[in-house]
Amino acid sequence: MKEKLTSFGIPILLILLLLGALFAHQLLEVKKQPQPDWSRSVPLGFTTGERPQVFFNKESLFLTDNGKVRELAFDDQLNIKEESVQNTKITRGFPFWSNGSTFIQLKSGQLVSTENNEDTVLAVEATGLSTSGDKIYYWVDSTLYSLNPADLTSKEIHTFSKDIMEVYQGGSGTSVIQEQINDSSAVLHYMDENEKIVGNPFASVKISTNHHIDGLTFKIENGHLTVLYNEEQRSQGVLSYSIMKLDTSLSQLGTETLTPEKLKFKNVASGEPLQGPRSAKLVTVDESNAILFTSEGHKVSDNNAVSVYLAPLDDSVLLEAEPIGTTKHYSYFPLQLTDESIAWLDYDGDTYELFGASQDPDVISASVQLTNRSVKEAVNNSIIMLFSSVITIMTSFYWVLPSLFLLILLYMFRPNIFEKDGINWVEYASILIFLIMPLTFINKAMNGYFYFAAPEYLTFSGSGYVGLLIITLLTAMVWKFGRNPDWGTFGGVFYFMGVYILLYVTSFGPYIFNLY
Repeated sequence: MKEKLTSFGIPILLILLLLGALFAHQLLEVKKQPQPDWSRSVPLGFTTGERPQVFFNKESLFLTDNGKVRELAFDDQLNIKEESVQNTKITRGFPFWSNGSTFIQLKSGQLVSTENNEDTVLAVEATGLSTSGDKIYYWVDSTLYSLNPADLTSKEIHTFSKDIMEVYQGGSGTSVIQEQINDSSAVLHYMDENEKIVGNPFASVKISTNHHIDGLTFKIENGHLTVLYNEEQRSQGVLSYSIMKLDTSLSQLGTETLTPEKLKFKNVASGEPLQGPRSAKLVTVDESNAILFTSEGHKVSDNNAVSVYLAPLDDSVLLEAEPIGTTKHYSYFPLQLTDESIAWLDYDGDTYELFGASQDPDVISASVQLTNRSVKEAVNNSIIMLFSSVITIMTSFYWVLPSLFLLILLYMFRPNIFEKDGINWVEYASILIFLIMPLTFINKAMNGYFYFAAPEYLTFSGSGYVGLLIITLLTAMVWKFGRNPDWGTFGGVFYFMGVYILLYVTSFGPYIFNLY
């Protein structure tokens, strides 16, 4: 019994200590801010089972919820200061406008105003609707109208030669209008703050089923127009996303067709390129222009997550993006609530939940406190990383083969060597050959993900070789005191190799492969 306790108790104790270090590191990670100036993701008190439609009028956020509309208003600390619920059903798939009591929406091809569940028809025909805080546009085929939300009067703005597909409103009273040319392409027009169409179309975009525009945002500054639009493309059943940029001066607008540039983003935290950027919004953060968007997550257990990022806007096509959201699921519809806060919806496969992040010091301080939710997340991350380390066990199997091959050959041709008492030279030789094998794996193990995910005590310069040396010394001590003299050469060698591999996969192993 004492021999078994020595042989297996000490390795198990060391492994438990390493697993404890893994969990402690994940506890620190779930408290870590995505950026020094931003809080961790904060739940904002809204959850629903169906995908909500969203309207934001710069004061209140309206979200549909199973035949109702919830109105939320937040203070500077992202606390709900006002909340109300209206029993109003909004037509799925179309935007809407609201001031809290009146709802303007499309129903059965008509533009209606809904108040106290009573509909008033504003236009008997309408094929599209665009809403912002103080402006409403609707259109009938190729004719564009504006609607005054104060007195619900409308006027005709412009008639295009082809059907209108979408109107994208900017923050300065200007708009970009998408006009369909044929089944595969559309053109973009610019409408100024006086609701006049400026010049000819300034760009052409794709609208086919397999390659089409999926949202647009723009900004005017110092007589310059910057347009970003999202593209979605399907090829051989695989969806891909990209953000395209158009840039020109207002004085040249409409004189030529602009050629878009495809923006690329690099995650500053990991140093890796971001794949599938989408849902771009041009915002102002810290008095500078920036792009708020979503893209694939890079952290452990993200499981194909789509996270929220922020990138400074400049003239380059390769932009450095910083992760802002710390949620682990599919984030979409990011928007700027205030100058210091953003919000988005997070979908976990069953429910949609509203989250936010802020630069307010009080929000930052509260967000990094440990809660039951963050502890559960740390446990979940640790378990997932241990499953990832199983691949390290499978990979490290080839470390055993040279020593095993030597032992088999000697057993076949020199079996009398194994009949000697004590530890013979064959055991030492097999262990030495085994110790060389992990050195061949260092370059693959110390990859970009390792340096991104591993704690600092594993990522200093030369940490791979130092770590192997420490594991070797610990294993040698365990082998010296824990090896049972009755095991023989085979038992002694495999005891050493087994302890070594277990120490490796519980220290370095969880950070080598990112399977999730």
